[in-house]
Amino acid sequence: MQYCKHCQVHVRGKRETCPLCMNLLTGREYSDDLDLAYPEIPLTFEGHLVIRIILFISIISIVISFVFNRVFPSHINWPVFVVFGLVSMWLSLIAVMKKKHNIPKTIMWQVTIVSALSIFWDYETKWRGWSINYVIPITLVLAMLIMYITAKIMKLGVRDYILYFLLDGLFGIIPVGFILFDWISTIYPSILCVTVSIIFTCAIIIFQGENIKNEFNRRMHI
Repeated sequence: MQYCKHCQVHVRGKRETCPLCMNLLTGREYSDDLDLAYPEIPLTFEGHLVIRIILFISIISIVISFVFNRVFPSHINWPVFVVFGLVSMWLSLIAVMKKKHNIPKTIMWQVTIVSALSIFWDYETKWRGWSINYVIPITLVLAMLIMYITAKIMKLGVRDYILYFLLDGLFGIIPVGFILFDWISTIYPSILCVTVSIIFTCAIIIFQGENIKNEFNRRMHI
């Protein structure tokens, strides 16, 4: 049994830091494998139905994009945008589920890399603005959708929801800057991104607000 001098509590298990204040623990009265507070149980997935639904929606989206492009011809190749967007979403979802122990960090890295590459290639191709008009807002929306789907499939804990709450707020602020500084010529993707961010943030507050508040109270010792 270890002891936290800051919280004045005993902590079971083989932890090095206190789960409440994250300060270093001191002393061990005994050392035994039975000292583990909880057995290590791997994360389980109940996402077979969810995956099938997402796959079905993806196929329908591709079909609708081709029909829409055929009925309403445009200089924008919407099927290509939809296909690349869905491929990115699936690759991100697979990568996130494989890196399930640090999902927010994985998503942040993916968003950062995709955004940076899109800006770089947009700049190298005589800057048409497609990176900030389309790619970055759509990437942020996909990231928020992946976070929501992953949280539902993997039944993540309150701590993960706190991180998602912060990330949703951050993702919603970025397109607001594009609009305020008048950097974009097509405003709809940015508005969509801000809207999705507000919806997801409100959903987290409404459905997980009490748990998040309790978690903050435990961490801040309120």
